[in-house]
Amino acid sequence: MEAGPARLYNNHMLRNLRALLASACLLAGTMTAQTSSNRFVIVLVGPTGSGKTTQSEFIKREFGIPTVTIEDLIKENPAALEKYQTPGIDPGTPQTSPAMNELVRARLSKMDLKKGVVLDGYPATKDQADHLAALVKEMGLLPPVVIQLDVPDDMVRARLEKRKSAEDTPEQIERRLKDYHRELDLIRDYYPQANIWTIDGTRPIVDVWRTVQVILRDELPRKR
Repeated sequence: MEAGPARLYNNHMLRNLRALLASACLLAGTMTAQTSSNRFVIVLVGPTGSGKTTQSEFIKREFGIPTVTIEDLIKENPAALEKYQTPGIDPGTPQTSPAMNELVRARLSKMDLKKGVVLDGYPATKDQADHLAALVKEMGLLPPVVIQLDVPDDMVRARLEKRKSAEDTPEQIERRLKDYHRELDLIRDYYPQANIWTIDGTRPIVDVWRTVQVILRDELPRKR
């Protein structure tokens, strides 16, 4: 006679246990989904000499987020750019070439993007921005956000003159500044203001980095 109530008690406990396990699995799945979606696409904008390379290295070291630099893609893939050139016509700035869409897609497809990616120099045209929007959706990444390192043109010129690189001729410096302002205009027109963080790039490197850390640790997660 005692077996009946005991069996009912055990079955009741079993049902509760199953319910608890189901809730735990649901919670774990939700947490996993939140973690896997925490894959930011950071468009890093700034003129040559603004400290983009330094900050992207800091980001990779602390947050494990890799960087794709458009200048590197251009140097590594000259044949891809030539494919889009028309004989007798000035090819213009390589960053604006349609080839960049293919190169960025190919590079991202080979990378571990579980923590996202930093893009330096891309997008530079509306077509590239449209392509990036479609690409990040296809890859399950979060919509791009922008971190701009703001440095006045005169300070950029002074910084580049100090480092005395063979590539930093006055003509090259002015071309790069023109490219930067064109890219910045596109960024401001294309992306919502709420998705653009502007940092004073004239401050010491460590102070700029502290601001970047705050954005990546506190601001971006709240925008997911």
